[in-house]
Amino acid sequence: MTDLMTTIASARLTRAHRPFTLVLSGGGARGYAHAGVLRALEHLGFRPSAIVGVSMGAIVGGTYGLNPEWFSALLGMDTTTFPEPMPTLEEQRRSWKHRLRARWLSLEFGYRLVTGWGIGASARADGLHALRALTRGRRLEEARPPLAVCATDLRGGSRRVIRAGDATEAIYASVALAGVLPPLERAGYLLADGAYSDLAPIDVARDFGNPVVIAVDPGQDLVPEAIRNGLQALRRAVEVCNRTHAKMGLESADLVIRPDFRRTIDTLDFASRRACVSAGIRGVRSDRRRLEALLVPHPNDSGPDSGRRAA
Repeated sequence: MTDLMTTIASARLTRAHRPFTLVLSGGGARGYAHAGVLRALEHLGFRPSAIVGVSMGAIVGGTYGLNPEWFSALLGMDTTTFPEPMPTLEEQRRSWKHRLRARWLSLEFGYRLVTGWGIGASARADGLHALRALTRGRRLEEARPPLAVCATDLRGGSRRVIRAGDATEAIYASVALAGVLPPLERAGYLLADGAYSDLAPIDVARDFGNPVVIAVDPGQDLVPEAIRNGLQALRRAVEVCNRTHAKMGLESADLVIRPDFRRTIDTLDFASRRACVSAGIRGVRSDRRRLEALLVPHPNDSGPDSGRRAA
């Protein structure tokens, strides 16, 4: 981590490049990789002309566009009141304490689902407070570069693209994970995590009119695991759906940056945020040649997009 942070802390390049829209998809705590991607892109002299954020990608994109101290603000975000991740199967095999805790969390999860909005309902106020601090209480239309945030309307069963209004509310809607956080009532819609309707909204990115769309996919390939009860089956089914839909949606991007995670990171494992940042930096490093080929105008290029500098 130290070497990587030294790299991105060094002087950034200034260069002309083709305008591009950056799509930051969901992934829970793994979405901290987006922060590493942005810092590494800036180090190379590439700054997005627009951003589309989904779920954790909306938090990172919104903070990037609205808070001059975005990087330190994200790393310092207080997540102590958020639900803790379920012990992994390996942890449960090694320790009876982890097995007991996993069973207790499963019971608590089920109870809170049928009696309220979920295990993170009590953290809603703290979450809104944290988002307001990250975005400086500003509005989406103030973001530079321009920003679009995607959420899911549970009532109508459709994707909602939000480009204006209170940034805190819009981003909260995009991250309101069902069974964890209460959805947001807004303008007649019941809004929840944007990943349910579209984890990779490449079409929204194309609407900004930039010639290049680059997406960041912080998902991890699923590894075989034992499924022993209905809750595990439900969680696994959601993971399968998300990965399948993400891969299909990402196919239409011009480039997909995949953070280089060195281990499995749970959706709620916010203690691993710095490891996720490092993974994002490594992802950009491994794709540097493709980024250069895609974004740096060739001396012989001509046309309206050649040599334009990102806003």
